[in-house]
Amino acid sequence: MSAWELMFLGPEGTHSHEAADCIASSLFAGQPVDQVAMQSFDDIFEAPRSAHRLACVPIENSIQGSVWQVWDALTREHLQEGARQILAAVTLPIHHYAMYRDGIDLDQVDEVVSHPQALAQCKEHIRRHFPGAREVAVSSTAEAARQIARGERARAVAIGSRRAAQSYGLSVSPEPFEDRPGNVTRFALVGSPDVAFAPPSWRLTDWTASLCLRGVPHRPGGLALALHTFAAANLNLTRLESRPVGDAIGNYVYYLDASVWPYADHGERVLAVVRELLMLQGVEILTLGVYPVYSPSA
Repeated sequence: MSAWELMFLGPEGTHSHEAADCIASSLFAGQPVDQVAMQSFDDIFEAPRSAHRLACVPIENSIQGSVWQVWDALTREHLQEGARQILAAVTLPIHHYAMYRDGIDLDQVDEVVSHPQALAQCKEHIRRHFPGAREVAVSSTAEAARQIARGERARAVAIGSRRAAQSYGLSVSPEPFEDRPGNVTRFALVGSPDVAFAPPSWRLTDWTASLCLRGVPHRPGGLALALHTFAAANLNLTRLESRPVGDAIGNYVYYLDASVWPYADHGERVLAVVRELLMLQGVEILTLGVYPVYSPSA
């Protein structure tokens, strides 16, 4: 059997790398999986499509919300032949740590380097421990660790995972650095719809349909009527967010998640009815994935 190829936002040592490890060992247990670090989300979604090429990408954080680069990419995917979808999701706790080279004077730190999401999730800790330090955004938490380890920034600390600190030989703060202890991120496994994987021993928390509404009428009650269609179908919406189309102010698409847990067919029939009713309103619905959501915690 050919090995699976699992792409993640690199370099090695990112939280996406940890999530990829988790998915590879649990959803594809006993099967060969080659993990491939990619430099950006664009690189991940522009990689040639293959039945054995998958991606592990973050889609939502409990503090910072949705990862828009991924949702926009999934929407673009849907409009292409052989579109990939969300096949499963796993919610993982995220802990950030301050990382630094031995011998640095932490009272003289003038830069804090990390991915923009990590910087936002640690903003209060940064202000408290490194007042006046400039926040520097880079492509990933592991890239931040790499820059510090190589001495590219003389009086700087990085924010990232313990794994990144170990990979680059850095010291870490004794306690987590994120502002809120309940910080979790939902990571999605993205691939061809016909990919099959072994159900893990994790706790199944939901079955979710991630959808995108396009063409909602720009008139009073247009969005309300579209949403009422879901309520009439007894579908519980767990997420609703707007996103500009990009051609004019006031033109939006709407991303939403609906729980299809109660349905034996994972909402296939009820979503078909909703799709027909929305078409009568002039609204197009794109299905970005209907998938199980897991939590490795007990």
